[in-house]
Amino acid sequence: MIIRHPRSVVNFFQELVPVEAKYGPPHVFTVLRALVAGVVLSSESRKTLTVVGRTVFTSRRDKSNVSRLLCRRDFRSRDMHWEAVRRVLAKLAPKGPRRRDWHLALDGTAVTRGADTKIKGAIQPEKAVPRKKQRKSGAPRRKDKDKAKSSKKGRKTKYFTFLVASLTTDKGVRVPLPRHTCDPKDFKRQSRPKNRRETQLDLAKVLITRTLEIVPEGVHLVVTADSYYECAKLHNLAKKLGFVLITPTDTNRCFADETTPSESNGQKIWDYGHNLSWDTFSRLDLRHGSEKTVSYRRYTTRQRGPKDRRTYWLAHEERTVAGLGTVGVVYSWKTPVYKPRRNFRERSFKVLICSDPRWTPERVVEWYEMRWTAIEILIRELKQRLGFADFAGDKLEAQARLSKA
Repeated sequence: MIIRHPRSVVNFFQELVPVEAKYGPPHVFTVLRALVAGVVLSSESRKTLTVVGRTVFTSRRDKSNVSRLLCRRDFRSRDMHWEAVRRVLAKLAPKGPRRRDWHLALDGTAVTRGADTKIKGAIQPEKAVPRKKQRKSGAPRRKDKDKAKSSKKGRKTKYFTFLVASLTTDKGVRVPLPRHTCDPKDFKRQSRPKNRRETQLDLAKVLITRTLEIVPEGVHLVVTADSYYECAKLHNLAKKLGFVLITPTDTNRCFADETTPSESNGQKIWDYGHNLSWDTFSRLDLRHGSEKTVSYRRYTTRQRGPKDRRTYWLAHEERTVAGLGTVGVVYSWKTPVYKPRRNFRERSFKVLICSDPRWTPERVVEWYEMRWTAIEILIRELKQRLGFADFAGDKLEAQARLSKA
């Protein structure tokens, strides 16, 4: 017996979630709305299957009942989510001939990180065999076995990363997109060939391409992400498909000559911008509620004060970057700096790369600013308010059951 769930959840499934059998068995959709209500209505901090089952069912149900329901191979939850997103975007389609910009923020979150992963991925020293080992008299000469064993260095600090994204319309409506799962190298997923493993950047290409297929006509996509996604794979995709990609670059990225755009010329972008003359920079002051992108942003209900401002000093160039081709490079100094509190006496330096060199530096900075509230705050809310920070199990196999293709 299932308890009665809110009417808003029922309306959500009736209007936006398809109930066709091709996405799963009919009885799964009957129980799914109750499970969604259980996740939302549960007051427990940890959303385990036991907690959800206790909230949804009037009588006690073991967590294995809920687990088997969600882990059915014929229940294609991600495809169902994409179908719901397509129906939502059709309702949000802009009217009129004017082109609208929509914001897509990307980020990744790991199921397991920190000490556990460092222990699991720590460097295991192997006993090296000396190169020249004294042979016993009459013993055969060994060639390969006398060489020292070599092992890869480095530590893995993240395991089982989820690629998440949030799409924001020009009216400020936020649509969470289906997540994708990036498996670690030592994880063997069932029904996947051993030589096929999609990286997080490959999954980002899939997510962006699929989003472009379902956005309404007249919508131009602007994608922002952190420095991990600053790569030739995504920047070339942006130039091919026509969307704009804005990412910060790390300290090792270098310029390139126009004749050889794929080869580095040894000049680091970060060092070059950090040593620019102060006369090269122009000032940009941004205050809460007065930005040009105010319709995309999220604001708190607290009263605004005179210190609710950000000051940037910007310099912009159209340069050839190694591996990325011709892009727009924005050198930016910002104040205040939060370490951990707001300090207007210090400034932080960052280099932003825009796939469209025609964008002004003021526009690039404003759009990249929105990434924090669009995706970082969203992840924090999912962890704090819905209890997605804690999981009942730490094994990758258990989490993989809920991340089917």
